[in-house]
Amino acid sequence: MNLKTVLSIAGSDPSSGAGIQADLKTFSSLGTYGCTAITAITVQNTRDIFDIFPLPNDLVIKQIKFILEDIRIDSIKVGMVYDKKLIDKLFKILKTLNIPIIVDPILISTSRKNLIEPDAIKYFTKKILSIATIITPNANEAKQLTGIEINTKENLHKALSKIMRLGPKNVILKGGHIVSEQSTDTLIDDKMNIVEFSNPRIDIPENHGSGCNFSAALSAFLAKGYDISMACKYANQFINNALKNILYIGKGYPVVDSAIITSTLSFKFQVIEELSKAINELENLSGLGKLIPETQSNFAYAIPNATCINEVAGIKGRIVRIDDKVKASSNIEFGASQHVASAVISYMTIYPPMRAGFNIKYDTKILDLLRTFMKISEYDRRLEPRKFKEKEGETIKWGIKNAILKDKIVNGIYHQGDLGKEPMIIIFGHKPAEILEYLRKIIKYY
Repeated sequence: MNLKTVLSIAGSDPSSGAGIQADLKTFSSLGTYGCTAITAITVQNTRDIFDIFPLPNDLVIKQIKFILEDIRIDSIKVGMVYDKKLIDKLFKILKTLNIPIIVDPILISTSRKNLIEPDAIKYFTKKILSIATIITPNANEAKQLTGIEINTKENLHKALSKIMRLGPKNVILKGGHIVSEQSTDTLIDDKMNIVEFSNPRIDIPENHGSGCNFSAALSAFLAKGYDISMACKYANQFINNALKNILYIGKGYPVVDSAIITSTLSFKFQVIEELSKAINELENLSGLGKLIPETQSNFAYAIPNATCINEVAGIKGRIVRIDDKVKASSNIEFGASQHVASAVISYMTIYPPMRAGFNIKYDTKILDLLRTFMKISEYDRRLEPRKFKEKEGETIKWGIKNAILKDKIVNGIYHQGDLGKEPMIIIFGHKPAEILEYLRKIIKYY
């Protein structure tokens, strides 16, 4: 079991919109296991923070040490740390670790309450930021750290550069508090590249917890091994979907709650992870190049119960042959595949568990080989009714359904082409790993 584990060092929020409680929900939503070290007990609800009770520093440090002694931690999120002594002790532990450290600079609450002692901010900047893999300030927090008002793109870039000089390897400045038609998170990485992640602004009031949920999502993706840019991209998508499902549970600020994000989003992240792993293995398969058709290949994988190609992930630009190996020409995206995705969707209308597909060239030798270890079927494109030929994308749907209805559940479906259409074989599986095993057998004996 390759379960990734994230440690959150933060304060407790009894309303569960932010802090430790929000972190745990986000970690679970993204398929990671959450551990905690509580730094402070807050008395708050959706309207305000009424009191803060910092836990004794030694107790906080003991929580962290005993977790690290027992459990393999894959990333650490640092949230609310209240005073200089705790910051110093925390710095001494974290600087020895070789795992991603994600710092959410919890300096002031949505209701404008200080969440760190004023005389500890400079100490926090000097110590904690210097060991951060990435820091995730919003515009207000960036202003506190740099003194720069984030009101223009030029000032935003100045603030990013100034925060980088404080020591973190990467910075992503969240755009929720910056007034514009788009909400844009801006990343500056360790090579000083700037990448923007934009979404149409969602018309909701200021909320409670989006910052905590974002940094928690980022921590989960980094724990899973994503690079900084992809982790930020997926964290951005995650929180954007969460904001669309914001909760009005109290009389104050609405709450961002990752636990109510639709299962579709969670399935999409799972599909991307499984397909990414399969693509990496695919690119290392010597001999696969000889199976790629002239029109190239694609590897499609659908979420459970998918009904359209936008719910099927594939390679944008297809998989191309390079000598006897293959290479994905671009990233994995939903809706990127047309031919193979349509075949998968058509198959799923009759047998929903068959969620993955990969197309290879037509060859009678391959067909003979396939018959030795799987059931295959066919359809004849020349017999396709005109009403399907005249409508884009309908040929594949018609052909796959006919092949399945004729021979029931199969793992290979082929056609011998038509005027201007290349003959093709599509290998189907429940998951990408199953298709990889079929491809290995074909390469071995072909």
